[in-house]
This record gives sequence, structure tokens and C-alpha cells, in this order.
Amino acid sequence: MPINDSQSTPSAQLDDELSLLDIIEFMQESWKTIVGFTVLGIAGAGLYLWAVPKQYEASAQIKMAQIANFNNNNNINPLGINIEEPQALIVRMALPTSYPKETIALCGMVDQKDPELTLASKAKLSIPKGVGGTVDLKVRDASKEIAKACTNAVYQLIKSSQAQLVAPYIDEASKKLKIEEERLGRATQVIAKADKSGAAVSAAYLATRDEIRYLLDQISNLQSIITGNESRAAHLTAPIYLKDEPVFPQKRNSLLIGLLLGGLLGLVFTLARKWYRSNRTALKH
Repeated sequence: MPINDSQSTPSAQLDDELSLLDIIEFMQESWKTIVGFTVLGIAGAGLYLWAVPKQYEASAQIKMAQIANFNNNNNINPLGINIEEPQALIVRMALPTSYPKETIALCGMVDQKDPELTLASKAKLSIPKGVGGTVDLKVRDASKEIAKACTNAVYQLIKSSQAQLVAPYIDEASKKLKIEEERLGRATQVIAKADKSGAAVSAAYLATRDEIRYLLDQISNLQSIITGNESRAAHLTAPIYLKDEPVFPQKRNSLLIGLLLGGLLGLVFTLARKWYRSNRTALKH
């Protein structure tokens, strides 16, 4: 005869009650062991925090150097263009050969083996989200002072290397400026002679006047490129930031992991001990 739901319910409830009672009994018997392992886990995390060297992090955001360019009206574009794209800079700075001895010394790595390679991996460059023409630079070290000094040294290296990239453009603009100034001088002499002679205005005269206006605009633009070089150099968007607390190891996370791991090990240990005792008793019988 099949058993209906009403008849099976008391048995199910009894099983649930017995299971709950078993859990309560197990916790009453084992809580000291679990707590002991938890305390050991926290103590181990504290020992880990004490033994592992602390790492401090300095960070900076660097704006790429720019060079002035002309728009469709042959006027200076006030925004300019990046002399080097951020991704190209990241690839370049990942090469050990990018770091001179001066930068290595400021980063306190003179006595290390393969300091160029170590510094290339130590200086972390990334592209911030939503910000164009910039890179984020982060450097970690066991010393706060070295972390900040190394960050500044790498920034100065980026600034000087991008200034070298700009230099050919400035030289070209300077040469072109000299040519345009010579053309302006010749055109001005032609107009001065024509005005002095009192000759009638001719097409050549008007064309020369137009040329002078064009040359004046060109000279002004070229001078802006040359004199604006310093203001368009790579620069920090804000002062270098150094965290007071170490970024590694993290105290809160380490203690939390120690607590959870210790409690878990305690639970596993008590379950294994209970299983062993139960099987040993069963084998004796």
C-alpha cells in the first residue's frame, strides 16, 4: 500500500531534527579545535605580515609631449598632436635598453644583477580609461623614498626622451623660419622701392603685398612652434602620489585569509578525526 505525503512527513521531520542535533553535537565537541586552528591561522597570517618585506607604491600620471600642427586654414592647432602615442611609449619603456645608468642609480638598483631588465619590469606603465594622450606610471619598492625617487626618475627619463623626439621638428621649423624671414626681407624691399618710386600700383605690387601677409602668418606660426616647445613637453598632470600604507602585503586581506583558512583546516581536521574514530570503532566490532 503506498504511503501518502501525510505519513512521510513525520519521518522527514525526524531526520531533519536528527541532522540538526548531530550538527549541534558536533559543534559542541569540536568548537575548541576549530577555534584553535582559527587562532593558529591568524597567528600564521601575522607571522607572514611580519616576515614578508613590505612594498610601497608611488604613482604618477604623465601627459605626452606634443608638437604644434596646422589646421586646414594653415593656422596653429592649439591642441597639437602627441609626439609619441601612449602605447608606443609603453612598448619602448618595456625594453631594458631604454634605461640609462643615471635612472638605474636613482632607483637604487646599481648593485643588482641585470638592473636594466629589473627596472623595465618594475616601472609599470598603463593607459588610463577615458583619458587620451596620457599614461599611468607606478613603481613599487621596499623603501618609500626610493619608490618616489624612482617614479620621478622614470618620469624625467620619459620627458627627456620625448624632448629628443621633438628636437628634429623644432630644427626643421627653425630652418624654415630662417627661409621665410629671408623671403619676407626681399618682399619688403620690393614694396619699399615701389612706394619710393611712386609708380602706379601693378599686379606684381599687389601680389607682393599678399605674399608679405602670408609670410607674416607663416613666421608667426613657426615661432609659435619653436617657442611653445617647452610648454608642450611631457609633464605630470598632478604631483607624484605615494601611499603611506604598504600595498603588499595587505594587512586586512592577509588576516582574513588566515582566519578563513585556519577555520577551514580546523573543520576538516575535526571531520577527519571523527571519521577515523567511527571507522576504528566499527572495525573493532
